[in-house]
Amino acid sequence: MRRAAILLPLVALPILEIYLISRVGTAIGAGSTVLLLLAGVIAGALAIKYEGRRALNRLSAAVTANADSHNPLAAAIPTPAANRAAADAGLVILGGILLIIPGFITDALGLLCLLPFTRPLVRMAIGGAVGSQLARRTRFGAAMGHARETQDRMRMRRPDGKVVPGEVIEGDVVDRNGERVWRPEDSERGPGRITG
Repeated sequence: MRRAAILLPLVALPILEIYLISRVGTAIGAGSTVLLLLAGVIAGALAIKYEGRRALNRLSAAVTANADSHNPLAAAIPTPAANRAAADAGLVILGGILLIIPGFITDALGLLCLLPFTRPLVRMAIGGAVGSQLARRTRFGAAMGHARETQDRMRMRRPDGKVVPGEVIEGDVVDRNGERVWRPEDSERGPGRITG
């Protein structure tokens, strides 16, 4: 099932591209269609050459700006600006490659990656998808989920199992209004005990 979800777009995209090229060719003519496709290839090559160089220069500047003369390893610690510059560099190169691939759908996707006002949206979409996959598939994501479960289990609870919204002050549980909700002498099973 998972392989089918990956293979379906890879098979469908060329078929859609051929269909769209044939429709555009019948509408504006074969010569104009070929010129449009050639313009996309040239635009993609130029985007990789010039915009890619600028994006890589921004990445280099962001990384070296973080470097400290006393700590040479500081440049290895990524900052949000360096992460954003790296993502922009990758998107510019991806957009250029998509423009080089003949077809109108790939050209539209390439322009989304290249244009400065749509690039942050694409960066957030890809970052969210990659982040959720990493959270599900890595040990760090599993550890974070386990930590959240443990935190939920350790919340203060009343003897009836309900979560007590408040904080513990000298052994008493006090709600947000300052009223005592529970005292240690109220029962043997206190709200601080983990149930179940």
